[in-house]
Amino acid sequence: MTDAAAVQHAPADPAAAFTEALRHFFRAARRARGRAAQQAPVDGLSLAQFHLLEPLDEGPLTNRQLAESAGITAATATRMVDVLLARGLLTRVEDPGDRRAVVISLTDAGRSELAAKLSRYDLVRRRIAQAFDEEEQRVAAALLHRLAEVIEEL
Repeated sequence: MTDAAAVQHAPADPAAAFTEALRHFFRAARRARGRAAQQAPVDGLSLAQFHLLEPLDEGPLTNRQLAESAGITAATATRMVDVLLARGLLTRVEDPGDRRAVVISLTDAGRSELAAKLSRYDLVRRRIAQAFDEEEQRVAAALLHRLAEVIEEL
């Protein structure tokens, strides 16, 4: 359904219209994510690897923390970390506070690849923003921040 068709078929009840628009938005986001995941990464980082590396930009994490931040299982995080270790993008050392845990950090190469991917995604977000006038951007920004808060509370 096109955006115009979605507006024409929107229910009269505001809550129903909102849930329909949200469903439509999440479906579009899933399709975009699927397209991005199928494309060969220009910079060598897949979308899944990017999601794993991004939380490390704020500092080292244990494997469990990293998995939680990336929204994947600890076992999947371990497999992905192994690949990224072999590529020299991460380091993994024993957690000084808990010998059973490991702490994972970005290397300089990992930080560089992450920065390049963040820059590419920033360009995409700017292209999206250009589809809206300044007032629409302000309203959308406020709504998106509030939507993120609500989703985090679920």
